[in-house]
Amino acid sequence: MNESNTVDPSTTWLRLVALLTAAADSPQTRGAVEADLHSLALGAQIVASRALALLPVGADGDLEDVVLDVAVSSTLVDLIWAASRAARTHPVEAFAPGAAAVIAELGVLVAEAEALS
Repeated sequence: MNESNTVDPSTTWLRLVALLTAAADSPQTRGAVEADLHSLALGAQIVASRALALLPVGADGDLEDVVLDVAVSSTLVDLIWAASRAARTHPVEAFAPGAAAVIAELGVLVAEAEALS
């Protein structure tokens, strides 16, 4: 059974936002002098903000309840890839209107992350 059979699209979208927020807040970007990491973290925060804007009013409070099933040692790039995988668990039409644009931006972010790894 895949995730789309067990998790509704709204919960998946919340998870995507939480993963990107975690990527933006990654310890490896704090105090780092590598500009590429800062740029990637900023990109993650921008995409997370745009994804968050598609949630119904009041749903952002649910972010605190999202369980991120990723390793504690996950890197910024790992978290971005996890967000991308989450976005692919449902057809884009299952998400709120405007999700296709956010998923496209996430694709660009993944490409940037792959270029760094």
